[in-house]
Amino acid sequence: MRSGYEKIYESLLPELGKCDLPEAAGRLGLSVRPDGGVSVDFLGRQYEISSRGVNPTDGKPVDVINRIVLAYYALSKGEGEPAFSYVPVSDLTGAKIAFNVNLKWMTAPLGEIFSGDYEGFCEIMRSLGGVFNGRQNSGGYAWFLKVLPKIPLQIVYYHGDDEFPCEIRILFDRNAWRFMEFECLAFLEGCVVKALSRNAKTEDASG
Repeated sequence: MRSGYEKIYESLLPELGKCDLPEAAGRLGLSVRPDGGVSVDFLGRQYEISSRGVNPTDGKPVDVINRIVLAYYALSKGEGEPAFSYVPVSDLTGAKIAFNVNLKWMTAPLGEIFSGDYEGFCEIMRSLGGVFNGRQNSGGYAWFLKVLPKIPLQIVYYHGDDEFPCEIRILFDRNAWRFMEFECLAFLEGCVVKALSRNAKTEDASG
């Protein structure tokens, strides 16, 4: 039985079939392929996007939510450039969302996974394409991650102490709303959390 996410992805395929992908590539920073499709690096893996759908070039299994996020990005009518100023995704809800959205529950497990293991966090950030962006006045260690060409993130690691536990915050470029609606940005945050968690488990298994 197909999941709700699989149904969402399948509903996007006809839209990809009608999309002028080379035109979208120019606005969205994607690479045009000889076959008329486009390609993008997403969380350490290369993907092809075409009228046939979204597929990783390594042929390995992929979470359908990754496919959904990349399909929505390719279909975006957004244009412009990142602001390189970062806010929580809940600040990007827009006027259509009439309630306070708190997604801290999504990133909470990361603090538990990486508590006392900043070096492990650094290794995984580098493997995903992250670049260290300095220490903040608040004491957090900031990392820059261009998760999609027009949607950079700032991911901040806070060491735990006797008063507060380890915390990892995922902040979105202030202009991300131009390229994705809030619901899809929340999906994107989930993809980042899963990539960090999955790679941490891989490191533990290999270590």
